[in-house]
Amino acid sequence: MIIEGSLRDQLSALVRLQHESGLWHTITTDPQSPLETSGSAGIAAALLTKGRIYNKYTQKSIDGILSKITEDGTVTGVSAGTAVMKDAAGYRGVPDKRIQGWGQGLALTFLAEVLKIKDNPY
Repeated sequence: MIIEGSLRDQLSALVRLQHESGLWHTITTDPQSPLETSGSAGIAAALLTKGRIYNKYTQKSIDGILSKITEDGTVTGVSAGTAVMKDAAGYRGVPDKRIQGWGQGLALTFLAEVLKIKDNPY
């Protein structure tokens, strides 16, 4: 299926851009841009749907994303909303200090995928 192959190709490219912390940068190809939790959770959730093939990367993402969730469940390091910007500098300057609903939601999606894998180790 074309869509399935396309997702596989995208995920295979994204794993090569994962930061050592287990997260991905706001601009995935720009190591000067901030690490971003919600985008990382979305990428990691997609990786988890592929089973154990990306296990090395999903384990790193579990550690990285869990380190961004506070004791009270707040997901930190989620960038504010963005419009289309003129250049990379604009995206680098997006604040990430406030709680963003989409960050909470993507983290929950990611954690649900982690639990599915835990219940189905194959």
